[in-house]
Amino acid sequence: MEITIVFCVLGVAAIFLFYIWRISNRLWFKPKKIEKFLKDQGLKGTPYKFMYGDLKEMVQMMSEAKSKPMNLTHDIAFRVSPFFHKTLTTLGES
Repeated sequence: MEITIVFCVLGVAAIFLFYIWRISNRLWFKPKKIEKFLKDQGLKGTPYKFMYGDLKEMVQMMSEAKSKPMNLTHDIAFRVSPFFHKTLTTLGES
């Protein structure tokens, strides 16, 4: 009786650890591996940030862009999507 309880507890712990590993692999290890792979190929970019990524910076840049008056030109990329405009100007289009 006591041995079956021990095996049940070990089985539940193993299943729990398996799912913890799968979740951490999907949310942390795989994105970091892809980031390293792309960096080794020479592609520049922002580092991986857990869960939210660049969302905070995107929202801040969007609110700053909307608070400034807009020029009367056809160049509206910095106003429509300031984060992507900044990324393309700093990191390049390749």
